[in-house]
Amino acid sequence: MNDSTSTISPAWPTHWPKDSFKNPWAWVLAASIAALFVAAFVVGTHASALSLRPISPALLILSIALQFVLEGALVAGILVAMPRLSKFSLRELGFARPSLATLGIGVAGAVAMAIVANGGAVLVDYLTHSKHQQETVAIFKGLHDPATIAIFAAFAIVFAPIAEETIFRVFYFNLGLRFGGFWGGAILSATLFGIAHGDLYELIPLALGGVILCYVYYRTRNAYASMISHALFNALSIVALLTVPNIGSP
Repeated sequence: MNDSTSTISPAWPTHWPKDSFKNPWAWVLAASIAALFVAAFVVGTHASALSLRPISPALLILSIALQFVLEGALVAGILVAMPRLSKFSLRELGFARPSLATLGIGVAGAVAMAIVANGGAVLVDYLTHSKHQQETVAIFKGLHDPATIAIFAAFAIVFAPIAEETIFRVFYFNLGLRFGGFWGGAILSATLFGIAHGDLYELIPLALGGVILCYVYYRTRNAYASMISHALFNALSIVALLTVPNIGSP
């Protein structure tokens, strides 16, 4: 059991109350959300195998709206439940105004994530003798309507980082941290983060990027820091796709 006080900052809640995450509903919530991610992974890999693309703008907007509602509901539930499950306030769990140093770490985290995730993708391509293109990238490259591109980009840069960092870092990382220390939390959070994107080839690269996000969150004790890293990483990816159309092509 992880009951030590962080050597980086005594304020970080690693000295857990004895009843934190002991409520059975914590495990019901964790298992239920994980089951959704596994289902998304199975559907995503199956759809990729069938090459279900291109996708129409209307269908893409509908899928974004559905994802917005689903993830929004998950985030709302987690934010309501976390103080009771963890026995820490949302502020203690990282929802506090970031300092300039925290913002700097968030920016550095985006750079590190780009290096690790993209490097991992290159390694997977080399080991599998393939030139895989992530389904999301293929969909984005097939868009031509400016309004649809703007909606896609806004979702990826603004909403997705907020929702995913709340789910994977604030909830799953802290759950793993409570019982297994940093690496217990990082492995749990990053693995589910990779699975949730529904792409077999991108599972390891995204999981490695998830570890970086866990470190940013843990190092700063601030949820907004990892959200900044995540948002900048997505923004850099979208800018690259817009300015270098052939990037990621087989």
